[in-house]
Amino acid sequence: MSLKAHGFLPLLLLLLLLLLPTLLVGCDTVKFAAEASGELFTRAQPGIEQFWDYETAGKAIPAGILQLEGVLRIVPDNERILIFTIGSYLGYGVGWIEDRLERADVADDFEEVLHLRGRARLMYTRAWELAKHMLRLRADRFDEAIAGGTDTLAAWLETNFPERQDAEVLLLASQAWAANIIFNMHDMDAIADFPLAKVILERSVELDPTFYFMQGTMLLAVVASQQFPPDIEKSKALFDEVLAGTERRSLIVQVSMARYYAVAIGDYELFKKLLGEVVAAGDVLPEARLLNVIARRRAERYLHQPYLYFSDVEG
Repeated sequence: MSLKAHGFLPLLLLLLLLLLPTLLVGCDTVKFAAEASGELFTRAQPGIEQFWDYETAGKAIPAGILQLEGVLRIVPDNERILIFTIGSYLGYGVGWIEDRLERADVADDFEEVLHLRGRARLMYTRAWELAKHMLRLRADRFDEAIAGGTDTLAAWLETNFPERQDAEVLLLASQAWAANIIFNMHDMDAIADFPLAKVILERSVELDPTFYFMQGTMLLAVVASQQFPPDIEKSKALFDEVLAGTERRSLIVQVSMARYYAVAIGDYELFKKLLGEVVAAGDVLPEARLLNVIARRRAERYLHQPYLYFSDVEG
């Protein structure tokens, strides 16, 4: 899933304080300032993605989510704010809550596991609610397209999302839906929706397979390795494509290939090689520094716990 965490810097608060005398004039001015904050977050985004400290980022993102939710109360239909809010929920869930969840699971801390799974479920449920709102704003009959099944949804997407830049909206929506499904596996209706989420992901990749360091293509590689029955050849081909396209600098790709593809085929040597490459890598992609920091944390943990994934490897 995507780790892109948008808009957690407290720039909006500063903007609102600077504009406070003007904001007191009337609601229209407040709405104007809120609408303008979308551009503010867009310009701030590179600084967020290039941030280097995992702990600081993890403390700041929840504050950013609160700010963004506040702005959405004023401009609930602003697509840029919706994108940043969905991305923040997904980024915090994947990069921080799931990180703690994996550690608690290994430690057999069942109470903490239940707590963290509940938190992740809340994050992803909210992300999916916002994603549905965003898709409904883009085009009519979204709910009918979902109810009609994969073919109907695919046709709806092709009609209403024809542009390359639409890949961003669809990637976030598919990630939010898939994450919501994964953390609601007790709900058979939710599980049955996974093929629909995959259709949205596939449309995103069709429009722009390179978007955000080819993350959509990478997710399709993960899906191919985990589906039943798994399509191992397709998974490897897609992973190889992403490794080549990103020049092996987006380290989450190697981590995902190790965790899903290498484990699926039982190749411990490949698992070690890929994760070792991540641990040894320097600051190879400054524009995705925070994402690579998260990837490196996972690689180090997986390398020290191979027995969780390979029955013939001792701890």
